[in-house]
Amino acid sequence: MALTSVNALRAHDFWLVPDAFSLVPGGRIGVRGQTSSLFPTSLSAVTPDRIVNASVLTASAVHRITALSTDGASLRLAHTPAVGGQHMVAVQLAPRTVRESPASFRRYLDLEGAPEARERYERDGLLPVVGGDSLTRRYAKYAKTLVEVGRGARAFDRVAGHPLEFIPLSDPSALRAGDTLRLRLLLLGKPAAFARLHAGSVPERPSSRVDTSAARRASIRDVAVSTDSAGVATVVITPPGLWNVRTLQIVPAPPRSGADWDVHWATLVFRSAPR
Repeated sequence: MALTSVNALRAHDFWLVPDAFSLVPGGRIGVRGQTSSLFPTSLSAVTPDRIVNASVLTASAVHRITALSTDGASLRLAHTPAVGGQHMVAVQLAPRTVRESPASFRRYLDLEGAPEARERYERDGLLPVVGGDSLTRRYAKYAKTLVEVGRGARAFDRVAGHPLEFIPLSDPSALRAGDTLRLRLLLLGKPAAFARLHAGSVPERPSSRVDTSAARRASIRDVAVSTDSAGVATVVITPPGLWNVRTLQIVPAPPRSGADWDVHWATLVFRSAPR
């Protein structure tokens, strides 16, 4: 019961879930933008006006995605690639702000699974004092996924330039059940050391996008890992299916930037095949 209460209160991740992870040359890339706390379902659609940047990155080029729409509870993105090979789809959403009390901000840290951030900032004397002035929390979300178009050059390690971003160090598209994914987390362009990540999967079938009961059952098996001093984490990929890696990082906002604290959310979605 406690788990349900926390999930109901926590904010929503933003994922990019391709209609197909592999296309023949000439095919059209279709991706759903999903917003919820249960991967890969969606409770509401991000509207196109909230997108700061939506791009497809190949090994040597960047293409802006202009076909943006909504379909029910999902954002829809479409792009027809000009070349074959691996394509990274990357989306950055515009930040939003919330005005809240110091006590509310502390509860937010706990609900979002960031007790280590709370402890660190409290130890350093940065955490707002309960009963003090209200503060502004600014949050933004960033998402990436990979689609194969025939065969060709790899793009999995391209840097999209998001404020918080996963950079795979091995090709997620080549993963099979039992393999290990290595990836680096960048925060404001620098490796994020000792950061907490979560990863999980659901079976790869069309119903997974809408089956919240199955997503809730699958979330129980989610794993938590941390990056090392170089910002690198490893995730053992088992079982096969539709995988996501996600994190949020909370940092003091730059002075005179219109906020007191910045919350950055990042996700990476990929497919793992059976052996």
